[in-house]
Amino acid sequence: MKALLRCTVRTCFWGSLLLTGCSFPQSLYFFMPEAKEPAELKRLASDDKKEVKVVLWTFMSLDPREEFIQADRLLAGMLSEEIRKLSEENKEKVTIVKPNLVEAYKNKHNNWRSVDLEKVGHDFDADYVIYLEINKLSLYEPKASQQLYRGQTEILVSVKDMKHLDDEPQRVFNDRYPSEAGGALDTFELSPIAFRDNFLHHVSQRLAFYFVEHKKRTRRVMMDD
Repeated sequence: MKALLRCTVRTCFWGSLLLTGCSFPQSLYFFMPEAKEPAELKRLASDDKKEVKVVLWTFMSLDPREEFIQADRLLAGMLSEEIRKLSEENKEKVTIVKPNLVEAYKNKHNNWRSVDLEKVGHDFDADYVIYLEINKLSLYEPKASQQLYRGQTEILVSVKDMKHLDDEPQRVFNDRYPSEAGGALDTFELSPIAFRDNFLHHVSQRLAFYFVEHKKRTRRVMMDD
């Protein structure tokens, strides 16, 4: 009886695929787990499932427009949330020190701009310190008289591994939003502040891929935005 039941289930399963007109490879796509891309710079999660503690340390080396005041703090908050969400999806234990605690630490250290990242890591008892140095930030399409939005940024990204201090991978991150395929946005569609928030959210999503494994399809959609 059990063998007959298993046979009936298999028959119904494959029969339903044939009725919907799905080919074998297409059908498997819906039942197989989605492929993932590795972290692009440094995977934060521990292989032994132990909790990992991370500090996001941001620095903005330019005098930005009014709408970009404290943009580094906004980015830190957004990136913290994106890393948290991706890590939870992967069932990984990654804890980001709350950005407001990092800002409080900076306020207590007048020399925070030149403080060594190793000291920051020790003071927070962290496993990693992610350093983001924002060297370029703009909202508008060049040579468009500020009539079109096209967010652009250049950020130096590095990771201090507190257990392997000589291991400090880094990369220059560049982003344009919307992409060339997406086309620039007319400024009447959004306020500068609203577009700034959308742009920084996009940047935070892409930066999170540097540190956490992520779905291939998600990354592809992000790159096309």
